[in-house]
Amino acid sequence: MSAAEPTELVVAQAIDWRVRLASGLAQVEELQACQRWRSLHPSHEQAWQRLAVFDGRLGAMPPPQASQALRYRDRRTVLKGLVLLVGGSAVVGSASLGLRGSPWLAAQQTAMGERRRLQLPDGGWLQMNSDTALDLAFDSQQRRVKLLAGEVMIQTGKQGAERPFWVDTPQGVLQALGTAFSVRLNGDSALLAVEEGAVAVRPGTWQQPAAVIHAAEQVRFDRQGVFATQPLDRDALAWRDGYLVVRQWPLAQLCAELGRYRSGVLRCDPAVAHLLISGVFPLDEPDRALAALGRSLPVRARYLTRWWVTLEPA
Repeated sequence: MSAAEPTELVVAQAIDWRVRLASGLAQVEELQACQRWRSLHPSHEQAWQRLAVFDGRLGAMPPPQASQALRYRDRRTVLKGLVLLVGGSAVVGSASLGLRGSPWLAAQQTAMGERRRLQLPDGGWLQMNSDTALDLAFDSQQRRVKLLAGEVMIQTGKQGAERPFWVDTPQGVLQALGTAFSVRLNGDSALLAVEEGAVAVRPGTWQQPAAVIHAAEQVRFDRQGVFATQPLDRDALAWRDGYLVVRQWPLAQLCAELGRYRSGVLRCDPAVAHLLISGVFPLDEPDRALAALGRSLPVRARYLTRWWVTLEPA
């Protein structure tokens, strides 16, 4: 067994963490404790990532039943299955970006509420958030991602590092300088968050020189220019693990963010829009998150239909 191969005990601990954080009742401190556990040893992160793949095979099963489904399987059998799942992940081949410019024509798309992780030919990876569309072009001259809608997290690889790594957005062009970073499109602007390395940003009009954003920094930019650099908000990166971290958010803001992960209309009554909430909410089950709100605030989720929900005074 390699140093990073999870033991049965580590797998059991990873299961406990995933079930706890999917309950809809987890607090920010619990997510931070889980992140510390994941960083203690490479095998912890290995077990976490493999279970993330296996979780998708459990469908919409509630956490108690999902926990049993994981706990009562032979741990070594589970791990063998997970290795096959990870090994069978889609590898993105070379593709021409051509004249594509519409999310509807993108080669890679995620549905509302779906997240997908792709292995890149350079040894890196790319994770798409909910309702995201992009095209990829990896060939002998370039490594290129064209982000047309949504949000993506990218870890560049070391294979073919002599080729530049570009990310095209409607607001401008990014060049990764050996790095891990996320890009989120939001109307007429985009948000770049750099976790490792550095990323050069050039606004779409090319009227400003490229700005270099370093690790632990984030910046918003549009076609006209790059705004002031801010410290990295690591809570905003929790989506890649399936969680929304909230610290004293107005309920209206939480409602708008959860609305990115469920189909239909999710409204917030102005009478409760100002109420503040903190916590960790599971993105794979936004309706479970809505139900959990009633345990912390004097609100309820009223379903006119499955597709039309309003948060209102209890």
